[in-house]
Amino acid sequence: MTTIPPATLPPPHESLILIVDDVQQNIQVVGTMLREAGYSIMPATSGAAALQRVQKKLPDLILLDLMMPELDGLEVCRRLKAEASTQNIPVIFLTASNEMSHLVQGLQAGAVDYVTKPFNPPELLARVRTHLELKHSRDMIVRYSQQLAHLNNEKNEFMGIVAHDLRSPLGAIKGFAELILEEGQIPREELEDFTRRIRDTAQRMAEMVQNLLDANRIERGEMKVSLAPCELSQLLRAVVQSYQPRAAAKQQSILLDDSAGPATVMADRNVTVQVLENLVSNAIKYSPSGKNIYARLRVVEGAARCEVQDEGPGLSAEDQQKLFGKFARLSAKPTGGEHATGLGLSIVKRLVEAMNGRVWCESEPGRGATFIVELPAA
Repeated sequence: MTTIPPATLPPPHESLILIVDDVQQNIQVVGTMLREAGYSIMPATSGAAALQRVQKKLPDLILLDLMMPELDGLEVCRRLKAEASTQNIPVIFLTASNEMSHLVQGLQAGAVDYVTKPFNPPELLARVRTHLELKHSRDMIVRYSQQLAHLNNEKNEFMGIVAHDLRSPLGAIKGFAELILEEGQIPREELEDFTRRIRDTAQRMAEMVQNLLDANRIERGEMKVSLAPCELSQLLRAVVQSYQPRAAAKQQSILLDDSAGPATVMADRNVTVQVLENLVSNAIKYSPSGKNIYARLRVVEGAARCEVQDEGPGLSAEDQQKLFGKFARLSAKPTGGEHATGLGLSIVKRLVEAMNGRVWCESEPGRGATFIVELPAA
């Protein structure tokens, strides 16, 4: 569950204020006030210079002289509000009492407030702080609105998985169970086949549920790792052995090359097994029947790598960009009717990074895919 913290204003030194005035003395006076209050400032002595400055670095607030030669404050404000990158920066006009007739135009141009000359320091600082607080609050509202939209999309993805990916195997289990009940005396061989199908389908459902639970635990910050020296070659060998029967069911072979071992890494043993199981399971899932899967151990400077390579269809450039994203839906499909939640690789990435490692994929369409996990040496 994502919690939204209160909108607290950043410290003054984190706020940058652009001061625009054609009179250098005014910039010095205002700049001194702001610096003493802890703000960072950026000066500009003309409207043109101000527009150039904001192109290089966006300020949090702009103090803008209303009346300047050549490009006056009104036109500068209009141009700022016309650009998507600067339209939300609050503008406070600096104006003399005899310029009040132009002030309405300034507010209509998009300014949020004004301060009259000669400056009253407490008033100027109060207005600056007020509008920085308002801007910060608006920014947070936008940011959290985006987060809520993202969470809503994830909720919809989750509901889609529950409605489709879990409903389908449940229907299969129900169908096999009904066949057993309806047919009464069933030949042992046929009964064993039905039972095996029920078991395999239930196993896939358990894996999907585990992925959903793991994703939730990671999101909540509850997935902890305990780092200790682990012999990576032993873990890889054990995972390969445990998945040989599943590969054999698709007439596949998992070929292990751990000749580079032993390789001791600093990792969480159980988490590392979970990562390797996910990669080997994916290779089986996306490889055609009768193909080989290669599991290799590599030792590099300061680290060890596990590589899992399949002979599947490979991955397009578009698929590779979203490969480790949550609920990723790829163009490549499982070759044996298996289901995929789109969570496995995103979980792998988070778990590997939690162990100070990295994971990536090397693939070309039509030439299979190789997933590589690198963990630091102990």
